Amino acid sequence: MLKKIGLLICLFLLLTLSVYSDSTLQTIVSLPGQIQTNNNVVFSSNGQYGYVASYQHLDGSANNEVYSFDTKTGQILDNKNVGLSPTAIAVDNTGTMVVVGSAATTTPTAQLYILQTDSQGHFNPESYISSINIPITGVDDSIPNQVIVSDFGYGIFSNKASLYTFSTKNANEHVCGEITGITEIVNEQDYRTNNQLINIDFDKNSNTLAVVWRKGSENFSILLYKLGHDGNLVPININPANQITNELILPPGEIIARGSNIAFDDTSSTIYFVSSSTGTIYSYAIYSGGLVEKARYQTFADGAIQAALTSPRNVTYRNVTISGGSQPILYITRPLGITRPLGKKPNTFLAVRASDASLISANTFDGQDSMSTIVNASGTKAYIAMSGGTLYTIDVLSGTISSEQNFSNNLLKVYLQDQTGLLAITGVNNYAGSVNLMVVE
Repeated sequence: MLKKIGLLICLFLLLTLSVYSDSTLQTIVSLPGQIQTNNNVVFSSNGQYGYVASYQHLDGSANNEVYSFDTKTGQILDNKNVGLSPTAIAVDNTGTMVVVGSAATTTPTAQLYILQTDSQGHFNPESYISSINIPITGVDDSIPNQVIVSDFGYGIFSNKASLYTFSTKNANEHVCGEITGITEIVNEQDYRTNNQLINIDFDKNSNTLAVVWRKGSENFSILLYKLGHDGNLVPININPANQITNELILPPGEIIARGSNIAFDDTSSTIYFVSSSTGTIYSYAIYSGGLVEKARYQTFADGAIQAALTSPRNVTYRNVTISGGSQPILYITRPLGITRPLGKKPNTFLAVRASDASLISANTFDGQDSMSTIVNASGTKAYIAMSGGTLYTIDVLSGTISSEQNFSNNLLKVYLQDQTGLLAITGVNNYAGSVNLMVVE
């Protein structure tokens, strides 16, 4: 009898510990709707609750709900009606979140729903809306899903032609949802698919905004702004002699693909990005000037314009503690592999030194799967979710795969809550959305 009890205790401890191992699923959130890659997951500050929107009902009709769930049990706690086909969610350090949706109007319109939650993960009754008209031209044009929320009461949205700032709180100066500023970049007469804003990135530490502007088939630039505490964008004068003083003009032929990002270093003074046409890794010191070509990697070079325009390169920066010192590292991914008659470009994950872009480790993944990557706060591990259902854990400094787990559903995106080490992987199984949750650190 004592042996049986001892065996049961050992099994219980083993199961309890396995929940928090690197390769064991903790729980699954089953959603009553469909999700896509733009339906991201955000967490409460303590990681106890998560939030995700569903853009479509299971029957294919437009959905209008965002859900909250318990990250330990996977139970859906609450839901809130927002705009049609909601996608991305952004959240600030007080729990205020902005959900991007659309309106059923004759003129394409983005609706930004501003919500608050309580300490039990439920949505507060009141909500606020900012509505922004969207220019549309051609079948490849769509409503943007990127939204940025600062930690001092303002958000930023690009309608692909102008930058809008809006209030996310009721304050003396502004009402929640009020548009506080409009910065026009492309006027209505000149707007087209090869003359539009295609990406925005924001550094919360310095309130610096980087905007990617596609100005032609092979002409791109980056605009730099500061978000002021009055809710307006102020250009950073990096080139006073230029017609547009806050514009970093890229060399002709250097393409930043849609879906690519701009990464900031830990001092908020240098940005990094990768050209999808030539595979060049660039850095730019915002306040001392000078575009620097760090290195070229052939695996990131698409050459052909159409491929380069549609195959993103994603960059993450970490300052990694190594042997008592520190090493700034860039983690660069090519999430979409391509196969062409002249050669194959696989999905790739590289870790390189930020100083000279020399190689630290490399991993490639063959096949037709797309991949999503997240790097932990210390910069020592990367989690890579393949659309076919495999999750890899990579020890970045060595490049070795330390864990491999297979899921029964197709995987979309991976997210990590740094404070708790909670990993969330969105997925799809028989059209229904799900969030796979596990503690990895």
